Amino acid sequence: MGLLRRLVWRTVRLLLDLIVVMVVFALIPGVPPHVTYNVYERLPPPLPLEGALARNTKLNIAERILDGRITGPESIAFRADDEIFVSLHGGKILRLWGPRFDHFKIVTSIGPGCDGPWQEKKCGRPLGLRFGPDGRLLVADAYLGLFAVDVDTGDKESLFNVTEEIDGAAPMLPDDLDVDKDGNIYWSDASSVSHLCDSMTEMMSDPSGRIIKFDPKTGTNTVLVRNVHFANGVQLSPDQDFLIFSETFKFRVLRYWLKGPKAGQSEVFVDRLPGFPDNIRPKEDGGYYISLVSYATERNRQLSAALSPLSFVRKLILRLMTVTKILFETANSIYPSVYIEKLAQKTLHLEPVTAMTIRETNLTIVVEVDADGKIVDSLQGDSGTIVLVSETQKVGENLFFGSPYNKYLGRLMLNPPTMEVEGKEVRMKTGDTNEDKGKTRDESPDELLQEEKKQVIEETQEKGAEVKSESETETESHETQSDTKDEL
Repeated sequence: MGLLRRLVWRTVRLLLDLIVVMVVFALIPGVPPHVTYNVYERLPPPLPLEGALARNTKLNIAERILDGRITGPESIAFRADDEIFVSLHGGKILRLWGPRFDHFKIVTSIGPGCDGPWQEKKCGRPLGLRFGPDGRLLVADAYLGLFAVDVDTGDKESLFNVTEEIDGAAPMLPDDLDVDKDGNIYWSDASSVSHLCDSMTEMMSDPSGRIIKFDPKTGTNTVLVRNVHFANGVQLSPDQDFLIFSETFKFRVLRYWLKGPKAGQSEVFVDRLPGFPDNIRPKEDGGYYISLVSYATERNRQLSAALSPLSFVRKLILRLMTVTKILFETANSIYPSVYIEKLAQKTLHLEPVTAMTIRETNLTIVVEVDADGKIVDSLQGDSGTIVLVSETQKVGENLFFGSPYNKYLGRLMLNPPTMEVEGKEVRMKTGDTNEDKGKTRDESPDELLQEEKKQVIEETQEKGAEVKSESETETESHETQSDTKDEL
């Protein structure tokens, strides 16, 4: 009995000593990260998955493009119905084109290059993409700032020095952007205290994100909105009288008025989203696609609710994680190892947290809202075919789905060709496009098979001719397949 008492006492003493050490560690001044911690208000419960958010499987029939050949196609921009541009890990911008988007090449690299995604600080991480009025592709890079790229030549221009302070703080995480008819760029600085690879810092400390306007004529930046808890996707209204932007860690989208009686004011546009909102892109009817990069499971909500009022606990956890990362980085500087380097990079990154969510559920949601922020529909999937959607972009008769983590680009054909078999006859419907709307053709199965074989032969010959004509330049699509493998 005496032995048991001593064992219990030693265990209690050890726990008490550990608590004292933790308290002292949390109170010592000067320990990084150098951020502030206040009590958060508990967020309201998410909207239930009913009505316009009722469960559906629309995304289960989507397909993957370049599966396993690319990493992190975060954002999509287009200048034609059969030509898109995608931002990738490694600092690269990828062009895809053709009726099936099966031609591809690397347009440019924003940074100098690196060994892999774990060195994204060095190679850059392009996120948001838009085409500007001058035809150049505007790029928001999480580490290197804003760029304008001539996608035909690969030439790039840095628009301002990202290391310079803007209204008292240097931008740490340029995320997304949109541009008005005069060329003014509205962009989000997701955090002014942490880089993308340290996003847990922004999550667990006080909000520091901002919405900023860049005037290319004067080269100046003006802060429009501040203290946003991870400022993310940015989208101008059709009349450019307001812009909406995601506040990711509060599961909502805000609106900032640029014109009218409310000019300069912010308000909630849509709240209580069932996941973390990322990029916002327009719909043809004046509404918007709001992509939820991760579904907020019940466990996520409970943990957030538990930590919100416990600023001291958040401070302790974040300090421990930060010191752990510093130890990894120090060890790697003494004994360089790619494994230690990867551990350091992931310590404060959001990717491991997101991966945990995927292990719990494959539920993917893209919310559709009207021009006033009312939820009118949703695109959902639970098969795991398309997950972790950061952006939904309509291009012609296709919806493309970007992601910061996936190794593929998602695609959903809105009006795919269909076949109806009636006895010995085959009726092919070509889809509801302006050119082919209402057209059908009746053929026997043998005739259809022969025509399909002929089409395959013709396409093969055409592709062969394209390869021959383009192989003299380094921009030929098939020669760059090996380059895209380097993105992994």
